[in-house]
Amino acid sequence: MEDTTLQIIEPPTASEASEEQMPEEPIKSDQINGVMVLTLLDKIIGAVDQIQLTQTQLEERQQEMDSAVVSIQGELTKLTKAHTTTSNTVNKMLEKVRKVSVNVKTVRQNLEKQAGQIKKLEANEAELLKRRNFKVMIYQLVIMGTLVMRICCCDYAKWIIPMH
Repeated sequence: MEDTTLQIIEPPTASEASEEQMPEEPIKSDQINGVMVLTLLDKIIGAVDQIQLTQTQLEERQQEMDSAVVSIQGELTKLTKAHTTTSNTVNKMLEKVRKVSVNVKTVRQNLEKQAGQIKKLEANEAELLKRRNFKVMIYQLVIMGTLVMRICCCDYAKWIIPMH
């Protein structure tokens, strides 16, 4: 900090010149007041300098905080985009799972129907074998995605197509 003390220099008047010659004259109240004013001005200047320094430091800190906020906002934007992408992917996967679940239910129902039909065929076969009049042959074919069973009994053939 610079030394900014003020010095007031006044030319001495005739009466002051004669007073200076007098040995050890008491200090006047005007001089005391002047010294006090100068001291107060020096303290005020020091306080203003300190305030300016603090203000500069606060401005620098504010700039650092602003850049940190901008950085955080950028990271939040990236996180939001990643969350949106993840959310969309999860929604697509859930939709596929729902479709697979419907397909599994359909396949299970078809298998249960076919199991019922197979039990009926086995019962018919058992009945025919009890009669021992002819032999029974069962063939399973898949025609256009549908399980078809053909029963051949001696003289005739019969197609059984499961009902959906």
